[in-house]
Amino acid sequence: MRNSPARAFRFITQNMESTLLPGFQADLKSFASSSSSFRVVDTLPSRPKYPPKTVHVLDSSFNPPTQAHLRIALSALHSNAPNPQRLLLLLATQNADKAPKPAAFEHRIAMMRLLAQNVQTEYTTSGRSAQGIGAEQLVAIDVGITKNPYFHDKAIGIEESGFYADPETGDQPLQVHLLGFDSLIRLLDTKYYAPEHTLAPVGALLGKHRIRVTRRTEEGNKWGTEEEQDRPREELAKGEREEEGGRREWAQSIEMVAGEGEAISSTRVRESANAGKWDDVNKLVGKRVREWIEEYQLYKESVAKG
Repeated sequence: MRNSPARAFRFITQNMESTLLPGFQADLKSFASSSSSFRVVDTLPSRPKYPPKTVHVLDSSFNPPTQAHLRIALSALHSNAPNPQRLLLLLATQNADKAPKPAAFEHRIAMMRLLAQNVQTEYTTSGRSAQGIGAEQLVAIDVGITKNPYFHDKAIGIEESGFYADPETGDQPLQVHLLGFDSLIRLLDTKYYAPEHTLAPVGALLGKHRIRVTRRTEEGNKWGTEEEQDRPREELAKGEREEEGGRREWAQSIEMVAGEGEAISSTRVRESANAGKWDDVNKLVGKRVREWIEEYQLYKESVAKG
C-alpha cells in the first residue's frame, strides 16, 4: 500500500527531528556562547549563485510563521528592489517586548525553514524573472538568528557579519526591513533608546537602509485609517521629530504599502491549535507548518500572547 501524503509528511518530520532539530539546538547553544550578534543557520538553496543587491529582512517571533508572513515576503520579493534579491527570515533570541515562549526556538527555526520552502515554491511558480534569470536563481532564502532586540542593532549586526558582502568588491547590499505598522510605531518610540531617549540610533537603519511597512487593515482597526497610519512618516518628512533626533530625510527610506488578505495574529493560531481547531489553523498557516504544529503539539494548553 502506498503511503498517504500525511503519513509521508510524518515520516519526513521524524527524520527532521533526528537530523535538523539537534543541529538547530547546537546552533543556538553555540550562538549563545559566542561573541557574534548575528548568524545564518540555514539557506535555501544551499549555494546561491549571485551576491545580493537587496536583502529583505523579515524579522518576527515566528511563533508560528503564518500566511501573513508569506504574503509580506512575496510582496517584497515582487517589489522593484535591485536584483538579485535575497530574503532573510530573522528570529531574535532576545526580544524587547516578548518572552521566549511557548514554542522552543529550535522548533521556530524548523518552521521558518518550512516557510522558506513555501516562499520558494510560491515565488518560483509566479514566474518572476528579470534580465533572463529565472526566479529560482533570483532569490535565496536564509534562516537567521540575532541577539539584538532592536531594529537598528539588527541592521548593524547583519552588515558587520560580512555574510552578504560581495566577495570580490566587499560591497554591502541594501537591507529592506519588512515591518508591520505596529513595528513602525515601536521603531519611532524614544522609550526604547535609553539612556538619551532620542531617535538618533535609528539613523543606523534609516540613514543607510530602508523599511517597507505594511499597513494594518483588520476589521475594527485600532491603528486607524490609511492616512492616519501614514502620519509617522509625514511627521519625519515635515521635521516634526527633529527635536527628538529624527531626520527629515529618513522619510525617504520608509515605504508604506497596503496590507493584503486577512489579518492573522500568532495568538489566534496558538489558540486554535490549543483547541484542536485544525480547520481554522489550516487557513492561518501553511500546510507543512500546520502539520509540524500538530505533530509536536507545540501549543497545546499554551495560548500565551506573543
